[in-house]
Amino acid sequence: MRLFVAVDMDEKIRENLSPVLVQLSRLKGLKTVERENLHTTLMFLGEVPEAKLKDIQITLSQVEFEPFKITLKGIGRFPNRGDPRVLWVGIDEGKDKMIRLAEDVYLALKKLGYERDKSFEAHVTVARVKNRIPELQKYLDDFKDANFGEMFVKDFRLKQSILKPSGPVYKDVYVFGGKDG
Repeated sequence: MRLFVAVDMDEKIRENLSPVLVQLSRLKGLKTVERENLHTTLMFLGEVPEAKLKDIQITLSQVEFEPFKITLKGIGRFPNRGDPRVLWVGIDEGKDKMIRLAEDVYLALKKLGYERDKSFEAHVTVARVKNRIPELQKYLDDFKDANFGEMFVKDFRLKQSILKPSGPVYKDVYVFGGKDG
C-alpha cells in the first residue's frame, strides 16, 4: 500500500481555499487538488507491505506534540525558478512547529528504515502544473499575500494513497492525536 504521513486541513481552511481552487481550475494545463485532499505531507513512505503497518502504527503513536495553531497565507510555487510544477499555499504562523512535527515523524520512522524522499517544506499543495501556462504568474501575484485562515493542528494521520485515473483517493489508516488533542 502507498502510504504517507500528513496533517489534514480542517473544513474552514478547505472552504477558504475553494475560491482559489475554482479560479485555478479554469486554467488549462494544471490539475487542482480536490478539496477533501488538502493536507500538509509530513513524510512520504511510498509502497509499504501491510505486514509493516503495526510497527509503523506503534512507532508513530510515540510521537508527542502539543496541539498548535497554524495560519495559511500566500501562494507560491515549486521550483522557484523555471517552469512551476507545483502550486502551494504557505504555512505562516506555526511553521516552526509544523517543521518540528515533521522532523519528529521522520526521526521516528527512520528507526524503521524509512528515509525522506525530499526535504520538508511547510506547505499545502493546491495544484500540479502539467503544461506551461503564460498567465499563471498573474494568479500567483494576485494571491501572494492572501490570508486563508487559521486552524489548530490536533492530530496527524497515516494515510493511504489509492491512485485512480480521476486522481488520488486518500484514506486514513491511523490517526495520532497530540497531547490533550
